[in-house]
Amino acid sequence: MSKKGVLFSYDTKREKFDSLYDRNKFYRGLFGYKQTVKENGKVYRYEKKGLINKIPHIKVEDSVILVLKEDAKCFEDYLERWGEKVKYRTFKVLLKERDIRELKLNEDI
Repeated sequence: MSKKGVLFSYDTKREKFDSLYDRNKFYRGLFGYKQTVKENGKVYRYEKKGLINKIPHIKVEDSVILVLKEDAKCFEDYLERWGEKVKYRTFKVLLKERDIRELKLNEDI
């Protein structure tokens, strides 16, 4: 059995971001982040999930993500919101059973 997937290859255009903060905002929204806060002698740890934590995916390489066809719109919408700051290309792929299993293993919902 095979299933359809979409391979995303994206590139951030460093010079298009207003600041390093703005660029980090893109990556934090995509991959999430962990934060440690020390306050009144206590340590608080927070973990914020990113978009990638909400959909099954395979991180093929840096800036190359494979998702199921049904999740591609959500991923594409996120990249589109960043306009000229992030360029991307998509490739339709046919997934084998082992790829589908790997997608499910990476699922972090």
